Formats: sequence, structure tokens, C-alpha cells
Amino acid sequence: MTHPKVSILIPTYNYGRFLGEAIDSVLNQSFTDFEVIIVDNNSTDNTENVAKTYLHDERVSYYKNPTNIGMVPNFNKCLEYANGEYIKYLMADDLLHPDVIAKFVHILDMHENVVLVTSDSQAFGLKTELRTSPLRFLQNGKDVIVNAIREGKGNFIGEPSTVMFRASNLQVGKFNPAYSCLGDLDFWLRQLTIGDCYFIPEVLSYFRVHEDQGSNTQNYFNWFDEYNFYKRVKTVNEYKVPQEALNIDKVIKKTSLKSASVMYRLLPDLRNKKNRTMFMRAFKIALKEKVIMSSLIIQFSKKKKSYN
Repeated sequence: MTHPKVSILIPTYNYGRFLGEAIDSVLNQSFTDFEVIIVDNNSTDNTENVAKTYLHDERVSYYKNPTNIGMVPNFNKCLEYANGEYIKYLMADDLLHPDVIAKFVHILDMHENVVLVTSDSQAFGLKTELRTSPLRFLQNGKDVIVNAIREGKGNFIGEPSTVMFRASNLQVGKFNPAYSCLGDLDFWLRQLTIGDCYFIPEVLSYFRVHEDQGSNTQNYFNWFDEYNFYKRVKTVNEYKVPQEALNIDKVIKKTSLKSASVMYRLLPDLRNKKNRTMFMRAFKIALKEKVIMSSLIIQFSKKKKSYN
């Protein structure tokens, strides 16, 4: 078994139309001591055919799950195949800058206390947007945790395609399948309980925005995910930071109101079973956090403004 410096993991499902570009962006790296591991979550398109055209390169391997196990479990499946000292995810519809691996490896080699390194990124496709972090260069891990959670700022560390981490960090566990949109943030923050973070202020990855993303239904699930994430921060505190530094009750209130708004958005079409399920989920959050009346007032105010 070979042990490359970096394992580049590409989880994919029905992204055959993008996969070749993603793999090319890896093979064109200035740093070459890596393996590419493609884990196909039982795609029904041409993903397998595309992947197999790259298997002549001994650094590339391809695995196909016999059934679709879900997105987050597939992220974890990728980790089972990794042999590198450092791990870098690349979503099958995203791209890497040619020097990103070299620059990330340099940081991790130079700073033993740094457990993960990230950078700015650029959205492309249907939307062009520069994604920057409020933090720069070497940052204390606990400070990054507080900054990410306080006021509900969210994941400024970056999406999976933007981050590299040490394989030894897996002592804190893998991705938590209980989360959908914030599973990566949870994973990064758990790693930052054991070390520091380095932010490179350059665009070194590219996030593709396309027609298969951003449905209203998925957005609603993401809002529920946000609420569950911050609620867990308060009740479990697995990131080991003082609660008084987080202003967490304010964030929970904010995310519960956002989740409660789903009720009013779905009212016109509750005949749909999926909508009814989401409605009840939103209602339970609103009831638990006692924001039913306040969410109703907010919705009424919005409608009144739209009439004026």
C-alpha cells in the first residue's frame, strides 16, 4: 500500500457531466504526491464511464457503492479509502486552482499546530461571487470556533472543496450524518478543538453554481439544519467553548424564527405530503421555542409592506 502525502477525495452522484473537469483540475496540480479517490454513490448517469477514462493514471482509483447511501455517509465512505497524511475533498462539480495543494501542504508542513487550512473561493456558473473569510492567516482554533458560532455567522471556513486537514484529526470523528448543510462546519469545528486554523487570502478553489442546486425544499431543510446545529451547540457544547462567549440564545431565536417561516410559505400547498411533513417540522420548532406569535407578526409585517 502506498502512502501519498495527500488524499484527494471526490464523492459524486450523477455528476458525470462535471466530473472530468474536476479530475483534470487535480491532475494539473503543481504538487504531484497525491492520490485521487472517486467514490460514486451508485450513479445512474455516465459517471462510471468518465471516471474509468482516468484509471490509466496509477494515482487515480474509483469505487462505486452498490446502493446510494446518502451524501454525508458517502463523504465518510471516502475516508475509508484514504491513505494520505493530509486529506482534501473536491466536490465533483467544483474545481481546484493549480497551486492549491502545494500551498496547503506547505502550511501544514510548516505549522505543526495547524490542523486545517483553507482559503478564499470563487463561485462560477449561474452566479459569480467571491467568497472571502473575515479572518486571515494563522488563527487560534478556539477563537475561530467562537467567531463561527457567535451571531450565527455560519461556515466562513469553507465548503469541503476549500479545506485541507490532517488525517490524524479523525480522532474527533467523521462527518455527522445528522446534519445536511452544516455537516462540514460541524466537522471543521470539532477539528479546531485540537488545533489551529490557517486562512490563505487567495482564491484557490472554485464552487460551481448550477441548475441542480438551491431548490426551495432543500433550502427549508437547510434552515431546519441551522436550528438543530445551534440548538446542539447549547445543549451538548462539543466544541468546548464558554457559552457566554457565543450569545447562543439569540442565534437559536433567529434560526427558530427562520424555520417557523416555513409554515407560512407552505400553507398554499399542504396537499403535498412532503410539504405537510416540512410544515409539521417547522411547527414543532416554533412551538418548542415559543415563537409562533412572533413569527406570525413578522409574516404579517412583510405582507403589509408588500401592499404599500
